[in-house]
Amino acid sequence: MKRLLLSCIFGLSLALTLLTLLGGWLPTQAHPAATARYVATDGSDTGDCATIAGRCRTIQYAVNIASPFDEIWVGEGKYTSTGPEVVSVTMSIALLGGWDGVSVGVRDPAAYPTILDGENARRVILITKMVSPTVDGFVIARGNAASAPFNAGKGGGIHINRASPLIANNVITSNVAYTSASNAGYGGGIYIASPMGATVITGNQVLFNVANTASTGYGGGLYIDGGSANQVVNNVVLSNTASITGGAGYGGGVGFSSSPNAMVIGNRVEGNIAQGGTATSFASRGGGIYCQANVSATIGGNIIQYNIASVLSYGTGGGVGGSYCHRLAVVDNVLQGNIGSASLTEAEGRGGALGVYFSHDLWLDANWVLSNTASYGPWGYGGGLYLSRDTSFTMTNNIVAANHASYQGGGLAFQTMTGEPVTGVLAHNTFAANDQGGGDGRIAIFLNDDRVTLALTNNLIYSHTYGLYATTGSTATLDHTLFYGNASGDTGGSGLVVQTSSITGQHPLLSADYHLLQGSPAINAGVAIPWIVTDIDGQSRPEGAAPDIGADEYREWRIFLPLILRQ
Repeated sequence: MKRLLLSCIFGLSLALTLLTLLGGWLPTQAHPAATARYVATDGSDTGDCATIAGRCRTIQYAVNIASPFDEIWVGEGKYTSTGPEVVSVTMSIALLGGWDGVSVGVRDPAAYPTILDGENARRVILITKMVSPTVDGFVIARGNAASAPFNAGKGGGIHINRASPLIANNVITSNVAYTSASNAGYGGGIYIASPMGATVITGNQVLFNVANTASTGYGGGLYIDGGSANQVVNNVVLSNTASITGGAGYGGGVGFSSSPNAMVIGNRVEGNIAQGGTATSFASRGGGIYCQANVSATIGGNIIQYNIASVLSYGTGGGVGGSYCHRLAVVDNVLQGNIGSASLTEAEGRGGALGVYFSHDLWLDANWVLSNTASYGPWGYGGGLYLSRDTSFTMTNNIVAANHASYQGGGLAFQTMTGEPVTGVLAHNTFAANDQGGGDGRIAIFLNDDRVTLALTNNLIYSHTYGLYATTGSTATLDHTLFYGNASGDTGGSGLVVQTSSITGQHPLLSADYHLLQGSPAINAGVAIPWIVTDIDGQSRPEGAAPDIGADEYREWRIFLPLILRQ
């Protein structure tokens, strides 16, 4: 039921976003009072810019004379200014880049690139007041908010304060929020503060931005601070850095806080770094995405790969990091090749793919958690996942495979303290060959701290040293588990482990992508769980008399020959 609800949320969100985008790209019903105004590098800042022949030269001139709902069509070329930002927007207008310069209603941002250049000296776009403008089809480059007179250090490319714009189809690149060694920087590419409505960031390429070059940084690519139901949908967030050196980094690609019902959906988040260099701060979090002090957010349908929480120091959550992030749903993502800490020395890395703490009701469903690394050094905890201190979670239909932890828990590890337990329900997951590390790093699920309590049903765990290992003071209850190829034992440790209806000694027969093959002993071998009605691929569960064990529900395809061929 919960999976179905999340699917409905995704569908509604994407549908609304698509409708919004169509309004920007296709011919629209203009607002009755709207005027199209034109800007080109060969124009002149005189008149009303309302004809192609009478086009303006600067975007700010056109914005200043515009009325609400006007469209500003901007031609190919490079635009800058000598003020604190290239463009300041305080009303609900549409800024449209990629105009061909000669035709009415013809735009192609790829063919006619419109570059807004901060020259490394100023912020590029400032959007303030309770307005809902559109920024579509620009290259927003080389912004620097370090000396901005308004909210310095926040949003080198775009700074949004209280407004709820649509930011669509832009290339946002090489912007810097802050260069301060004593203050934190926020949102190298985009910073969003307390929008009065839902801000939508969609279809953009967010590349090579930095939140802070010299100290702590939040959101190298973009950072959302406040508001409700903000959406980051179908963007490419690539090679951004939260903190280059001197401080901790939080969210190399995307960071958000205090934004209930935020949605980060359908993005490619790749090659981002939360903390790039040396720092005195203990731990950085979220190489790809970071959620802080938030409720009811969704991270769904993303490709989150090759991100690093910290290069030289302590890092948690190479792909996704979270703290005090309650009712967070991490659903239908690919989390692959992420690293908690890339340090080769004593620095700890925790949670190659995902690391959270103080997070209640975490929901992990239908994710591919593949080939992530907790740490390159000797102290890696939780090659795939690391769940820490006062965290409760439900984990269903995930494949956790080929992850690496140099110290404890190749697939899954934990941390607790007095009064801060971790409790979890795991159903229909596949843990496979999380054994590239040494010693305890080759344990699939390591209850490596006391005060960890897990209930497991219909899970498939194979090719480790131990499938599950529980230390003193921890408890695991297992029902209908298929164990195979765990060299030292299916379970171990001095903690309390209770098993019911386990299957051992039978090869699970999985394909190269961890799906069940015909004849697998996992088929029809599980126990019914009424609230789980689909598998990792979204196919119905059960297909047979009983549900299958593991993340995949086997489906036997039947091919019916055409009538003429049968004759």
